[in-house]
Amino acid sequence: MIQTAEITTTPISGLYPEQIFDAPIHTEHWTWVKFETDSYDTFYGQFKGEPRQIAISNENDCCYVLTDLLLYEINRAQPRQFTTLNYDDVGGLLRNVTLTPSGQVMLSDYYTIFISKHKNLDTSKEFEQQITPIETPIMIDYIEFKEWNNHLLSIHALDFYTQQPVQLMFNAQTNEITQII
Repeated sequence: MIQTAEITTTPISGLYPEQIFDAPIHTEHWTWVKFETDSYDTFYGQFKGEPRQIAISNENDCCYVLTDLLLYEINRAQPRQFTTLNYDDVGGLLRNVTLTPSGQVMLSDYYTIFISKHKNLDTSKEFEQQITPIETPIMIDYIEFKEWNNHLLSIHALDFYTQQPVQLMFNAQTNEITQII
């Protein structure tokens, strides 16, 4: 089972096993991810698109790789089983992905933060049916998920109207976002 994942540079060819996570989209840009299993085996994955983020947790059976084009959901026990979510299907551009301490998927585009209704996404269903937008105290732009501290996620963004930086905190126990003043 995959235990760790990190975005990396292209590995030396043949040094480690490699897996291409293909998708029906054309691009010249690729993301490389180094995976390590619970038996300390290392392999590299190649994903379509430029790198954004990775989300992995022992509380979720899947690992998520976000590129500028696609969101990949990879089965941690059987990495050859994966699905992709094309941004065109959701009508936007995903910028962030993380997993809450309980393993729920959290995503954002530039303006909105979403949380999944279930632990894993189901690409056979409409994206909007699987997520819930989280209300923010002010309208925001250019959202960036930072780091988790227990059940609190630090979020940096810009005030939509003034374009001034704001700091927000998501509480995974209450699913609420507050502004840090």
